[in-house]
Amino acid sequence: MIHVSRNGHTHFGEFGECRNLLEYINTVTPFNLPAPCGGKGRCGKCRVIVTDGDAPPVSGEERRLLSAKDLDRGVRLACMILPRGDLTVVLEEEKTGVGNKSFLITDAMEHQPSLRKETLILPEPHLHDQASDHSRILREIGLDSSALPLPVLRELAEAVRGNGFLVTLCRSGGEILAVETGDTRDKLYGIAVDIGTTTVAAYLTDIASGKNIDVVSGLNAQEAFGADVISRINYTMTHPSGLRLLSERILDQIDMMILTLATRNEIEPSHIYTVVLTGNTTMLHLALGLPPENIASSPFISVTTESHTIPARELGLSIAPGGQVNVLPSISGYVGADIVAAVLAGGIAESDPLCLLIDIGTNGEIVLGNRERLIACSPAAGPAFEGAHVKSGVGGIAGAVNMVTESGNSLSFTTIAEAPPLGICGSGIVDLLALLLRSGIVDETGRMLSRDEAARLPGPPSAGILDRLIESDGEPAFLLVPEAESSVGSPIMLSQKDVREIQLAKAAIAAGIDTLVLRLGVRMEDITTLYLAGGFGSYIHKASAVGIGLLPGELHDRIRVIGNAAGKGALMTLLSHRRQGQCESIRRMTEYIELSSSPEFQEAYIDRMMFPQ
Repeated sequence: MIHVSRNGHTHFGEFGECRNLLEYINTVTPFNLPAPCGGKGRCGKCRVIVTDGDAPPVSGEERRLLSAKDLDRGVRLACMILPRGDLTVVLEEEKTGVGNKSFLITDAMEHQPSLRKETLILPEPHLHDQASDHSRILREIGLDSSALPLPVLRELAEAVRGNGFLVTLCRSGGEILAVETGDTRDKLYGIAVDIGTTTVAAYLTDIASGKNIDVVSGLNAQEAFGADVISRINYTMTHPSGLRLLSERILDQIDMMILTLATRNEIEPSHIYTVVLTGNTTMLHLALGLPPENIASSPFISVTTESHTIPARELGLSIAPGGQVNVLPSISGYVGADIVAAVLAGGIAESDPLCLLIDIGTNGEIVLGNRERLIACSPAAGPAFEGAHVKSGVGGIAGAVNMVTESGNSLSFTTIAEAPPLGICGSGIVDLLALLLRSGIVDETGRMLSRDEAARLPGPPSAGILDRLIESDGEPAFLLVPEAESSVGSPIMLSQKDVREIQLAKAAIAAGIDTLVLRLGVRMEDITTLYLAGGFGSYIHKASAVGIGLLPGELHDRIRVIGNAAGKGALMTLLSHRRQGQCESIRRMTEYIELSSSPEFQEAYIDRMMFPQ
């Protein structure tokens, strides 16, 4: 019997045919355990505390990834444990994502919704007018035919007679989504959902008034199956029920967000009539239960990149019985609907000046162009900037170090929500690396100096900085937060291996920019505005990003942070049928550049591997 507990809640059951404890926790219990590497024993993030039972001996991988203090208190890696009998484990407190996706989008938006409500007073039936309730409605609105969703038909007789044949229709174009008793014109809501690989956000809007009301966000419930899209695709390919499981996880999460928004704003879920979904192509495939495996291998073909309208009940979403889900279109397997929505939000497809859009999240996407031409690419940057594959890295959660500055002879840092430090997120990683480059502790090749080497530098760093240079796994590392000051009982550091992870990621993004500039036949100086989108982009410090070579120095003064542009673009389509049509235009006009077959990218990637001097 396996006992798993977290925050006072316990689940117990038989281990069954699970491959390891990680799979058991994430597929059998109601708990989620993050596994950025997909359970391959490389990231050290699927930590559990074994309190009782017959666990196998500690593996070499665990000794490498966990401190001696962790091992002494029973910390193990769930992906390394195959229980040999009864086992009792405790999970660490679940982390909650915070960040730019938690902020309400209050920008004024074009208000021409395709969704609308109208009231009708129907003539009462009698022996000389035996038209059906359905036909009676169509006759009054001047339509020869318009199918009603089956759930609406089931309630139609009651709705028509509930208030003296006064009804309200909810219509989208020529479709009738709801028939309601009485006058409910003031109750017309929609929700836009941005399914990020790391963070999911749902935005509630009053379609009648055009006012955005509320937002809720959280870490993507699929994080237990890998930090990046490739890990999650691999999970669907290696587990018979993997696709179903990942689809259920995200749809259940979205449904819970919908109910949360409805409850705290005192709205009946039946008065939410439409949900717009945006996200990268893989996230949308997983949400819809579409097999994504062909996205992962050449020639990287998705099942669909088109927009779709799906009955909400087919996806199990708790909105109006006849409600719809509108899925925004994607550009390619690796440039998704989130980028289409971001281009819409930034007005790039309507701009005369040349614009550059960069979304540096778990996946990197770049778009360059204006109203005449758009080209896009997706550098394989990996999730390092979201804290994955970095030893002390975490996402944008409370307690993550998000800013590092040098103050005199010492360092200072801040954490998200001013919580005790538990790791370092992307913006903090970039700050710290930029500081180490300025001080010479990391050279232009990405090599981190030992303490003795750094002490021999011309104008060496201060003693307070030098003392932070330690050794970890036989290589230099920079200690940011000592073990005693960390809320997780282990030090927070940046190692030589971490620097290499960031180096590869920043080179990919920078080379992607170079490739698009070259393909479009322009100069970097010709770009008027660099739009920085996404969670990481909202908090990155421009000087640090330029300092490590992530963003071009020529555009330092032209960088404009636009936050969760994907969420804003999705909201724009909720409130305007013209904006919804623009998404399809953006999809058609954008040329996708496949970098794996681009000689320009390969050459630029090598050049951008070096850090600026």
